[in-house]
Amino acid sequence: MISRRHSVFFKLHAFFFLALIILSLLFTSALSEQEHQRFRLLTHRSMELSQTLEMLKNHTCDNQNRLLARAGFQEIPHLDSKANHITLPPVMEQKLQSNQLHVQIYQDNKGFVYALIRNHCTMFYRDTAEGATYYFVWILFFALFGGLVSMYVLLWRNLLPLKQLFNQIQLYGEGKELTIFPNNGKDEIALISNALSAALEKQHRLKTSRELFLRNMMHELKTPITKGKLIVELETPSQNITLLGKLFSRMENLIHQMAQIEKMHAFALNPKKVKLKTLLNTAIDNLLLVDQNVSIFGGEELINADPSLLTSALQNLIDNAYRHAHTFPINITYSSEKICITNSGEPLKRPVEEALQAFVTERGDGGLGLGLYIAQSVCELHNFHLNYTYEAGNHTFCIEF
Repeated sequence: MISRRHSVFFKLHAFFFLALIILSLLFTSALSEQEHQRFRLLTHRSMELSQTLEMLKNHTCDNQNRLLARAGFQEIPHLDSKANHITLPPVMEQKLQSNQLHVQIYQDNKGFVYALIRNHCTMFYRDTAEGATYYFVWILFFALFGGLVSMYVLLWRNLLPLKQLFNQIQLYGEGKELTIFPNNGKDEIALISNALSAALEKQHRLKTSRELFLRNMMHELKTPITKGKLIVELETPSQNITLLGKLFSRMENLIHQMAQIEKMHAFALNPKKVKLKTLLNTAIDNLLLVDQNVSIFGGEELINADPSLLTSALQNLIDNAYRHAHTFPINITYSSEKICITNSGEPLKRPVEEALQAFVTERGDGGLGLGLYIAQSVCELHNFHLNYTYEAGNHTFCIEF
């Protein structure tokens, strides 16, 4: 399972939130700078108004108002009751108070109004030359924010098939049939999804063809083998008849084990809770072993596994121990953590890794060389571990759950 910090989706989320934080900080800084620039502009316009009035104090009122209008200042009779007083930074306030006129700035729903106080007389002027309110920072912020969110959603939607593809591959690994629909996208993920879909479809056809071939072959072989065994039983016992009977039994056993291998390779797992004791008794009954030759030690432990496959693995391990044992009984001990099968015998003539391969037998006593291979394959399919030890003249195979 992919850890969260290594996930592509986690990195995408982290990148989005980091970009959002950076964008917010830049937006806050831009707003602060814009506010500072606005105060500077108001101070400049206020000083410009007061200086203009000083220069025009000897003009008539009509001439004075006409010239101020050209400069962008229009006299108004009174201040709107809803106008808000704007407090400038101390440095800018000092610049305004250094002039002969006392200036105060207000803002209403139409813009800025300058109140000029001289000798207890207040005059109000609206700044008609004021440009539109600076919405550039807001427009830029929402444009970048919208682009960032759009890119995030687009990337998330493009990466979403990866999660679905991962889940589908996990289901396939568990032996379940997949239904992968074609991806109509044009990006790399869509190409990978479509390529995997095509590969799985091809593999499914090959698997179906192989299963059909093996089933037909085993079915066709079982018929002559069954007839041959029946004829052998009806014939007068002799050395050749006994040999034929062994050959037919070996061929029948080979077909049975090949069917087990085919089932494992088909990944057809059907796990369920089952008692280990039940599986062991079934395996021993299938082998037709004498009870005195097998000793079992354990309780009523349960395990989650495919009963058929795990029984087959235990059956092959028990059969391998029984055929190679020098003395009896062979010992089987089990718990909730592992199950071990021990028999006495000579050391292996080859490494255990080689003995676990298919069609490798320790000696020519009729074995097919598939028992340990099947046991190992069943363990790998269940994610169990098959361990081997040889101590004090005893072979021990343990399946660790």
